[in-house]
Amino acid sequence: MFQPPPSFDFFAEIFDKSIILSTFVPMKQALLYAFLCCLMGACRASERPRQKPFKRSAYYWSTTFETDSANTDRLLDKTDRLYLRYFDVVLDEQGEPMPNATVRFRSRMPDSLEVVPVVFIVNDVMKQDTKGLAGKILRRTMQISETNGVEGVKELQIDCDWTMTTRKAYFDFLRELRSLAMKRGLALSTTIRLHQLSQPTPPVDRGVLMLYNTGDFTDLRQEKPILDMADVAPYLHRLADYKLGLSTAYPMFGYRLLFRRGHYVGVLHEDNRLVKLPGDSIVERRTDPADVLKAMTAIDGVREDANREIIIYDISNRHSKEYKISDYEKIYRHH
Repeated sequence: MFQPPPSFDFFAEIFDKSIILSTFVPMKQALLYAFLCCLMGACRASERPRQKPFKRSAYYWSTTFETDSANTDRLLDKTDRLYLRYFDVVLDEQGEPMPNATVRFRSRMPDSLEVVPVVFIVNDVMKQDTKGLAGKILRRTMQISETNGVEGVKELQIDCDWTMTTRKAYFDFLRELRSLAMKRGLALSTTIRLHQLSQPTPPVDRGVLMLYNTGDFTDLRQEKPILDMADVAPYLHRLADYKLGLSTAYPMFGYRLLFRRGHYVGVLHEDNRLVKLPGDSIVERRTDPADVLKAMTAIDGVREDANREIIIYDISNRHSKEYKISDYEKIYRHH
């Protein structure tokens, strides 16, 4: 059976050289020359680095895992890895760390999905004594996985908006958690915000660059607080030399904001707990898929490997129903 050549240009070059050479030297020598050229070309081809397989991933950020949206179901069918928020860690009234808003499972997790449990830690927690916190978080995540039939977990992710003030405490916490996770055969990752790129890299196996909420959504004048390349651009020069393996998470979500006399009041959720008074303004901010594609191109230009895994934030029901499947496909196919 005919096997197509790996490079038409490469063999055309050899063919031309063989014809020219055969005019001046015996045929055997010409054939030998052509053979050596093929051998050298094959060696060079084998030395080229192989691209890692592209991975389609997504965040599911909600207190309830329930696939009651047609879009969410269709997206999950094609998703390789799902980053699922398990619970938050906040401070109780005594200033002690405690779990909050633990996820409830109302739908069965698809067997084909690789699930990465995500724990969000409020930055103030890192200002308190975190002794024993790493072990408690690991045990709780393992228990949630076992109770709800989430099998084959290979990684745990921590999300925290740490700062220079809390960096040492956070990094010490990560070192302890990573050591405990390794004993369970788990890798540890953490989210990386743009402002954290100027800081030393966290002691984890890899990171996820959060390319969303880049602006100030409490400022009524900002029309693109979720993703604006004007906010991203000043940080890109730090990305090329960042000493940690990265994937990138891109936004596909929106929110409704309540403003009173031009001042931010809060985010309007489905339960509408915020009271709207006469004269108040409700402003909707939503990601434009075209802006995501521009951001992906910018990341490609600085650090292409950060786009080998494309992560969409997020595909929970309340957000996925606001977009077309074709919008998601344009992003995933950008690579």
